[in-house]
Amino acid sequence: MSRKGQFSVMIILLIAVSLLTSCDTRMKPVEERTTMNNDAIETIDLSKHPVMRFNWSAEPPDLDPQTSTDNISFLVINATMEGLFRLNIDGSVGEGLAESYEVSEDETTYTFHLRDALWSDGTPITAEDFEYAWKRALNPEISSQYAYQLYYIEGAKEYNTRQEKDASKVAIKALDDKTLQVKLVRPTPFFLRLTTFITYIPAQKKAIQAYGADYANEAGKIIYSGPFVIEEWIHDEKLSLTKNVDYWDADSVKLDRIIGYMINDNSTLINMYESNELDHIVVPAEFLDKFINSSEYRSLAEATTWYLMFNTEGKYFSNPKMRLAFALATDAETYVNVLRQRQGLVAEGLTPPTLAGKGHSFAQDRHSELPGYDPVKAARLFQEAMDELGATKEEFENEVTIVAGEGDTWSRISQFFQEQWKESFGVELFIEQISFSERLERYRSGEYEIAHAGWGGDYNDPLTFLDVWVSEGGNNTAYWSSERYDDAINIAIQGKGFERIDALAEAEAILAEELPIYPLYHPNKSIAVKNYVKDLGIYPLGAGYDFKWVYIEN
Repeated sequence: MSRKGQFSVMIILLIAVSLLTSCDTRMKPVEERTTMNNDAIETIDLSKHPVMRFNWSAEPPDLDPQTSTDNISFLVINATMEGLFRLNIDGSVGEGLAESYEVSEDETTYTFHLRDALWSDGTPITAEDFEYAWKRALNPEISSQYAYQLYYIEGAKEYNTRQEKDASKVAIKALDDKTLQVKLVRPTPFFLRLTTFITYIPAQKKAIQAYGADYANEAGKIIYSGPFVIEEWIHDEKLSLTKNVDYWDADSVKLDRIIGYMINDNSTLINMYESNELDHIVVPAEFLDKFINSSEYRSLAEATTWYLMFNTEGKYFSNPKMRLAFALATDAETYVNVLRQRQGLVAEGLTPPTLAGKGHSFAQDRHSELPGYDPVKAARLFQEAMDELGATKEEFENEVTIVAGEGDTWSRISQFFQEQWKESFGVELFIEQISFSERLERYRSGEYEIAHAGWGGDYNDPLTFLDVWVSEGGNNTAYWSSERYDDAINIAIQGKGFERIDALAEAEAILAEELPIYPLYHPNKSIAVKNYVKDLGIYPLGAGYDFKWVYIEN
């Protein structure tokens, strides 16, 4: 992909360095966690107690499996809950609450036989718990953003979109306490893997009815089915887990506890890791040199894409020229090579190259090209868009902000964008640094103009990225709609073989043309893990980690 009109790399380097030590006057101030309360830090003798210390990085916004949408919540849910199947350490589909299953000859009817397993309150986990949870996710009153992940099931889409009001018409049926039967619309090769996804995790009806809107808001208001339970939850500070003694495979769980912190200040993170108060960290780009030659450092491909996201229903970014202008004014190569220290790839499309296409990477099947970097053309298009909108630069500065997360990494990234757009357009946008949960709520409500956001894949198919942006999709927080795009995704869902890959490539081309989002970066998972931590499941897709098999080697 060609990129034009490069800034001087030296200038960008100077900007990046200055961002480490200064805060722009147009940035909304936030309270960053620069130190941890001494009472919150636990000193553990790991030779006597199998405990892992982990950084969640932020408060999990939603631990209800049927409504959760974010990766931090997914991590906690995956540790404390379990579905029909669970991923093995190598990422293959392994054992879960299903002891066995059969598939019909036409590959559309699955019959699952549950093992004898208990909820954390000692009551049996039943097929009815699965039927209740899956239909609950589809209930339009719940407004689950991931409801579409169940559309492979017959009647699911119709019920979720109110075309059918009778939930019994959804082909999910508990035949008895231990037998669950599901009928699919068409053969879906990745369906078993899909059942490992968070939305497919069962829920105890009694607990949800008892706690109502408060379900999963506190440690004592959740009933667990997985390897761990929440032992302590101090909101916005600490969330720790302890082994679930009622878990069906408790003998395989070696950790007694996981002590989890919520740290977003990079210096604090590094200090805690180096003083053995954390056993795992995601290495911030500015500290990469400290770890890159260490035996504890790992860099792994990650099926994730970070992008600029535009509110296409907003006053300014409903204009296609405005979206193209901001794409052209953003230097993705410098973003990746300087700010991210080359710990990833410059995006050539939405779908990461780790996902499969026609027997090779989907990247080889893509025929579209993103706009690239051209600040001169960007400035011209910006002014044309402003003229069409009848707006002034003063109005633009007053009404458009950059919505960003908390912490110094987010500060650096947001100020990089701020400086690039100021250089191209002569406007200095206000940066709103807000909490993770508040940011997700702003996306859901459409109360933003431009944001830096990311999406991680759920299964090994480009559809896991591309079906997000269908019209009125639950996670389509760009509020974009294209009939051509929807048609391409429908072909990809219903088609077979190369036909569906061609349709997905066409969908990528429409995204590159209309730009509701502008893909920038496919990150590597750059982490440091203490050498005594063994068998941590690390995945490029889904929840990202699994603690079930972790043990501490003395």
